[in-house]
Amino acid sequence: MKKLKRQFQIFQNKIIEILKNIIFKRTDILTGEELAGFNNISNNTKAIFVKQKNLRQLNNIYYIWDYNDNFKKLIYKYKFNRRIELSSDIAKLIEKEINFVIKREKIDYIVSVPINKKRFNERGFNQVDEILKKLNINYVKLERIKNTKKMHSILNEQERIKNVKNSFFNKERIDFSNKNILLFDDIITTGSTLRSLKYEIQKDNKNVKIVVFCLAAAREIRKYKGEV
Repeated sequence: MKKLKRQFQIFQNKIIEILKNIIFKRTDILTGEELAGFNNISNNTKAIFVKQKNLRQLNNIYYIWDYNDNFKKLIYKYKFNRRIELSSDIAKLIEKEINFVIKREKIDYIVSVPINKKRFNERGFNQVDEILKKLNINYVKLERIKNTKKMHSILNEQERIKNVKNSFFNKERIDFSNKNILLFDDIITTGSTLRSLKYEIQKDNKNVKIVVFCLAAAREIRKYKGEV
């Protein structure tokens, strides 16, 4: 019954988005210009994100953009306005960089950061899963077994850690021992979620190397030169 309810919610969200696109004019996320045809972002906006992207490494963390105003607008439209079609545009923007990291770090498994069931039902999709699908990259899905609070609403680092502790479950029972793992997420702030995920992987597997790839990094992780 719960599964049917979730599927209906996803279908309902998609119908709402289709109707919104038919009734209302579709405008660009940065420039505000009207979008033609099936374009999700304008050429001007694509040029802005291309110009601003720069693959950087901070300890075991790779990221492309700073978590600035432009990126916030992109990710807000994608996640909270349920613009799932933006996953294709994001995938094209990061394709070269993520494939470079996979090759450089000799990655064996890519693990997407899961969202909890409540958030999935609200949104209808996992934003990082959709990007990986558009990239045609095979990945491992872990299950998020705890309905955590949104991390941006928790300012204290210890509370963030407590919020995500024991949140993840390796449903597929994959043996990660002696493997190089890439954790893929959209934004990294303090790294609490990714550290919790790293712990869950390492506690049941030996000699695991963890590398992180994120679209954007907030100043918290850059300021203190954090590591996951």
